[in-house]
Amino acid sequence: MADLDPSDHTIDELEAQLDEIDDPETLQEIRDAETDGEDRTGALDAIDERLNSVTDDGADSSDESGNDTDAGSSDDGTSGNGLGIIDIRNQVRDVAADLIGRPLDGITEVRADDDGWYSTVEVIERNSIPDTQDILGRYEIDLDADGNVRGYRRLRRYRRGDTNDETLE
Repeated sequence: MADLDPSDHTIDELEAQLDEIDDPETLQEIRDAETDGEDRTGALDAIDERLNSVTDDGADSSDESGNDTDAGSSDDGTSGNGLGIIDIRNQVRDVAADLIGRPLDGITEVRADDDGWYSTVEVIERNSIPDTQDILGRYEIDLDADGNVRGYRRLRRYRRGDTNDETLE
């Protein structure tokens, strides 16, 4: 039974506590408690990261059990291919501004492919008055099938309302 209640800790405190736990079953119980409680994306990411590192270290034993073969997979359908487009959109919304370091203006695309998910977001790179002169950046965020960010890149910068290279249908 997990003695750690994730809702009693900030995400940073939780990460420090998780570093001391090596048992995948205990980590899964903590993840379930977070999902049933506050359900914070950052906390779930920290728990999943620790769970993945623990199961990666003991990959041979988890493969023999047959219950937890893919690191990060769980029986509750919340990871792996169980994530839907709404889950991915919410994940992107939660991480985009911190990842890129600028305020999120909007999500313009979320799409699945064979390797995971891609999302296109727009962030405000420079505020201007009037706001029609804001400089926006369009970024592509690459996520794996579990919704973990693998990388991102800026596709272009432009003034808000600039439609030079976009086709209207």
